[in-house]
Amino acid sequence: MKVAFLHTLAANQTLFDDCIQKSQLAKFADVVHCCAPELLQYASNVGFDEQLTNQVAKQVQELEAQGADWIICTCSSIGRLAETSATDHAKVLRVDRPMAQAASKAKQLKVLAALSTTLEPTMSLLAEYQAESETLTQVQVIEGAWQHYLDSDLLAYQQTIAEHISQYCAEDDVILLAQASMAPAVKLLADTCQAKVLTSPSSCLEYLVEQLRLHAEQGED
Repeated sequence: MKVAFLHTLAANQTLFDDCIQKSQLAKFADVVHCCAPELLQYASNVGFDEQLTNQVAKQVQELEAQGADWIICTCSSIGRLAETSATDHAKVLRVDRPMAQAASKAKQLKVLAALSTTLEPTMSLLAEYQAESETLTQVQVIEGAWQHYLDSDLLAYQQTIAEHISQYCAEDDVILLAQASMAPAVKLLADTCQAKVLTSPSSCLEYLVEQLRLHAEQGED
């Protein structure tokens, strides 16, 4: 089995490499990474149009042609476009889908994003699992966080996210971090707060490893 991770942020490869090392994924599959930052740049500058849809589909199909059995899109903004791309056999999964499934069990949910283009795709995904998500969910963009990311100051990025959570989310039952890049901020939180936070890298890898384990047990080719 071969799993390809499609990133739109270079730093996400390092983030996912660290998460993969802590998981059992290597027992079941070979892993490759592909970074296409131009896809997120286009989404941020132009929006979600037919040209972006075609660009994402081309990237997914190229990864399949290179032998990928699973393609994980780690960008929440373009995740829906990746999942709807036509493939011959490869399974395509947006990184935040398993997290959204877990979030559907929450009675009250706070969704945090560092980049505004993430909000609409994230809320549409949550709506697939939670019919009343608009009334049960509060949404916030963390001001100033994304500029730190653009400046390559990842520590300031993580600190800004963690400070926002500590200051404004103490009363929330479950906190969902909409972007994979936000996940490292969790380690800066108090233990009691960490337990309330859902992140997409860990949720996705747990789901993926389970799917591959079941595949291996069934002895499928």
